[in-house]
Amino acid sequence: MRTAAETFPHRRAGHCGSGALRDLLEHRGLDFGSGPLSEGVVFGLAGGLGFFFAEIPQMAPPMYLVGRTGDLERDVAAHLNAGIEVRETDDPVEGWAWVTDEIDAGRPPMVWADIAELEYLRVRMSNTRHDIVVVDYDSAAQVAWIADNDRDELQRCSLESLAAARNSNGFPGPNRHTTFLYRWPDRLPDPDIATQRAMACAVRNMRTAPASVGGLDGGLGLAGVIAFCESYPRWPETFATSMDEVLRGLRVFIVKAGTGGAMFRSLHAEFLREMADTVGGPALLAAASIYEELAAQWVDLATCAEAGDHAAGLPLVERIGRLEVSGVAAMEAAL
Repeated sequence: MRTAAETFPHRRAGHCGSGALRDLLEHRGLDFGSGPLSEGVVFGLAGGLGFFFAEIPQMAPPMYLVGRTGDLERDVAAHLNAGIEVRETDDPVEGWAWVTDEIDAGRPPMVWADIAELEYLRVRMSNTRHDIVVVDYDSAAQVAWIADNDRDELQRCSLESLAAARNSNGFPGPNRHTTFLYRWPDRLPDPDIATQRAMACAVRNMRTAPASVGGLDGGLGLAGVIAFCESYPRWPETFATSMDEVLRGLRVFIVKAGTGGAMFRSLHAEFLREMADTVGGPALLAAASIYEELAAQWVDLATCAEAGDHAAGLPLVERIGRLEVSGVAAMEAAL
């Protein structure tokens, strides 16, 4: 008999949450009839599009930027008719029992883990909200096998390292062995219904003030976009002694920190375009085109940041602000 670690479907992904959920859906054989869903479609079906910006002087770099909502992992359940229970505890024995019970039942769970504590990543940066799937375990060998979006293959990880990663007090806050228990349906809802639910969620994320990643204080949705666009021209004065660090951080937040390569906008564009092909509708295609252009503008801004050229980014930031507003309006027109 083949083990779970040998049969679980996994591929490298651009973002931890959408990558983990894509793997879980493929594991359950859930799609729209044309084969496994792409990561972009899963990101979009989760209603993951969002925006958060804050200047945080005590951080290094002293600002934070992210293009997804904090509730992606929860919202996907409602959009796809799934059940979900999110558990957290300070008891490592209890937290590990949740994981092993799910694996033993044939339901590998998604959990939060701090990347700084995962031995196979070997990174210094902390992120306690990193989504991974614990696929299998061997109590005798004291190891588990992990599906992580940052690696092509399942990763062997010591239980000691995994326990530390799941009970970290790093940035953006304690993860307390958080475990996501999904109860997937036998089949997904009609693609047009799922698309409308998810797109309405993305609009709410941008129009209102949803949960931020890690519960940090700052500008959310389009208000966060405005805050970022107003902040960026002032950076030479605001961050006079740390400008190089801030620009390096900006590039990381846009293209490197599990963002799908373009502040999550390329993932959302993929969702809109593929669902337009599935359910039809020129309005979806129009929205997809805006987010494709928006993704390109964010990447261009990251290129300026990498070159240390703040001034070259000024017109890009202006265009980004306009396109973010236009993208939300285009989604509203498609609802």
